[in-house]
Amino acid sequence: LIDMYAKNGSLEAAYLVFSQVSEPDLKCWNSMLGGYSHHGMVEEALQVFEEILKQGLIPDQVTFLSLLSACSHSRLVEQGKFLWNYMNSIGLIPGLKHYSCMVTLFSRAALLEEAEEIINKSPYIEDNLELWRTLLSACVINKNFKVGIHAAEEVLRLKAEDGPTLVLLSNLYAVARRWDKVAEIRRNVRGLMLEKDPGLSWIEAKNDIHVLSSG
Repeated sequence: LIDMYAKNGSLEAAYLVFSQVSEPDLKCWNSMLGGYSHHGMVEEALQVFEEILKQGLIPDQVTFLSLLSACSHSRLVEQGKFLWNYMNSIGLIPGLKHYSCMVTLFSRAALLEEAEEIINKSPYIEDNLELWRTLLSACVINKNFKVGIHAAEEVLRLKAEDGPTLVLLSNLYAVARRWDKVAEIRRNVRGLMLEKDPGLSWIEAKNDIHVLSSG
């Protein structure tokens, strides 16, 4: 019930149910914490975390995932670092989603070297594509050519024909005014589109079905 109300945005109702539990366990606390985190209420989420510790409960990976996600959305870098270190200090092994939160947090705060460093420390080598893409996107926004090129190389090393990465790389070269590289990459992207079946969308208008594709 707590989880249902929290995810639906009815946080007052979620708390009302929560307050009726005489001895809430960690799952109950995590449900409230996740609700606050999901709706961007980072101060409330951190207060719940303090209460979890006061109750003598040991936070788990779900607890920290909600907390790191809240910090990421609010760009609370120092708080995110503290939670990351605290998580490691109590012996919890960060999962791929925890790494993703930290990379997103550093990227949004334009701390691109720190984001790169934490990706390099991640043990999920084969699953790091999305982490490198997140960093590459931030490099385009912040015009960091060096880190961006490295991020793109890491993705393309694992997936040579990754369309979204090629588009981001093209944008990065455009920021650096490397128009020759922009043209080369866009030719490659067009070639990939010709080789693969395009993604299609359908729309019904006046009792007739119309099929749409990009380009």
